[in-house]
Amino acid sequence: MVIGKRSGRAGARGVAVLAAAPLLGVPLLGAAAGAHADGPGPSGHKGQHAHKGRPAKHQKKAHKKSLSVQLHTSGPGKTVLPGRTYDWPFAVTAKAPGKAGRAVFRATLPKSLEFVSGRRDCAVSGWTVECDFGAVRPGETIAGMIRARVARRARPGEELRIPATVTWHGKRDAAAFPVARVARTADLVLSKSAPATARTGAPISYELKVRNRGPATAEDVFVRASGPVRLLSGNAACIPEERGFVCGVGALRPGETRTLRFKVLPAGNVRAGRVLRYGSRVTSSTTDLNTANNSITVRTRITAKKAAPAKKPPSKKAPVKKSPVKKAPAKRPGGKKHAPKKDHGGAPQTKRAAAR
Repeated sequence: MVIGKRSGRAGARGVAVLAAAPLLGVPLLGAAAGAHADGPGPSGHKGQHAHKGRPAKHQKKAHKKSLSVQLHTSGPGKTVLPGRTYDWPFAVTAKAPGKAGRAVFRATLPKSLEFVSGRRDCAVSGWTVECDFGAVRPGETIAGMIRARVARRARPGEELRIPATVTWHGKRDAAAFPVARVARTADLVLSKSAPATARTGAPISYELKVRNRGPATAEDVFVRASGPVRLLSGNAACIPEERGFVCGVGALRPGETRTLRFKVLPAGNVRAGRVLRYGSRVTSSTTDLNTANNSITVRTRITAKKAAPAKKPPSKKAPVKKSPVKKAPAKRPGGKKHAPKKDHGGAPQTKRAAAR
């Protein structure tokens, strides 16, 4: 009974609203319709506000649909070496439906890259590479590649950036190649001087020079010496090894030269007549582009010791017989020798007697 009364009242109110509608006019129906539109919709969002709250997603989807061509790029890696040649692959994909259209790819190389080759439909003008693929059908993918050489003058640590674009049916897409960085490299050169000959058991002096031609600083430079020698002295921090020794040089700036002097003693088995081969090699934690000049070997001929003059033992001489010596007559003062004269009696006379 009570429910019936309530439903009756609700029905009366509904009749009252319908009866008043002609008096209020059409705007009242419009307002009622608007009140219904602002209420929760099937998805839990409010009518017009729900449409206004999702414009970003709709625009993003619309942007993706409008892309009729796409450009994909790749690179050789994070670091590249000066003087070496690398490949930069790419691919162009036509996505929108329709007729075939002309596709053109363009890329701008940095001055540290020199164009070497590409597809047969690619050409270079200055630092710009252009590839004309001709008519490309919808859904078709064209693959290409730029082969370029890193200049030797490229600065260590320089970033190589290659922007690129593709056009098809009046549509355009841009994509840069992955950034590659020029590696820090050095060129270490080793030179050495040694005597041509050395006596057996005598120390040998060596002079060694290490130079860095650059372009970057050479870090953690070490010189390793190998040969049947034992280090006696040197002007560097050296540690003996199984056959030779290793010496720390440190860091060498571009253009810097370090001179090392050693005095070594050949091993006991290096005898006279042999040639002593003494090699050295320089290494660094920095990449060296030219390892052909990192090693050197010098040769020293070992000669015999100079023999000391032998001492002769004293010889025993036979005694010499002395012959008797006749004494000469004593000289008298006053002149020549005269034989004494004999007198008539046979007795010798003196000068005075003769003078008488």
